[in-house]
Amino acid sequence: MSEILVAPIRKEVKQPRRYSLEEYFKREERALHKHEFHNGIIVTMPGGTYNHDRLCVKTASELEVFVENENLNFSVNGSSLKIRIEDYDKVVYSDALVICDKPVYFEDRDDTIINPMVIVEVLSNSTKNYDKTLKFEMYRSLPSFKEYVLVHQDRMKISVFTKQADASWILKDYVGEDAVAILYALHNCPLSLKRLYRGLELKVK
Repeated sequence: MSEILVAPIRKEVKQPRRYSLEEYFKREERALHKHEFHNGIIVTMPGGTYNHDRLCVKTASELEVFVENENLNFSVNGSSLKIRIEDYDKVVYSDALVICDKPVYFEDRDDTIINPMVIVEVLSNSTKNYDKTLKFEMYRSLPSFKEYVLVHQDRMKISVFTKQADASWILKDYVGEDAVAILYALHNCPLSLKRLYRGLELKVK
């Protein structure tokens, strides 16, 4: 009896639908949750933990208090403002940001800016590698961008990348309750880790 060879059934890989930037903005205006735009792909942002949310709020609050007390011409924003990264065809959210002088809007949209000076990301397990690498690379394509603040949520640590005059970036880590992170781009704004992490339960002591 001769054998009959049956070819395996190939499962068709469904490609994600691609959207125009205009479609993304229209959908995001009606959305209940945040989404980012990545080259035509709409990506749902993961929900945050208690520590993540508190660190976002407290960091933005500390920056705002410093700006107000020093009477500086900067504006501090939370996590609702979108950032357009033209070179990578992206629209993303940060956890907090600081704008020098006045916001420059993307195509006159008052929910999307192109000129962040300081960007804050609170690191999550699901996004920390992306925030440290590719997202940082994309942010660096923005001419206004001068300082990147990474706030760890499982331990008392802040990592600050500061842009130098030669366009290189220097990293400085601040660890422990006695440490005070300095944001040089924001007129040497101090961020006390003891104040920032007060009341939070951390995995790493």
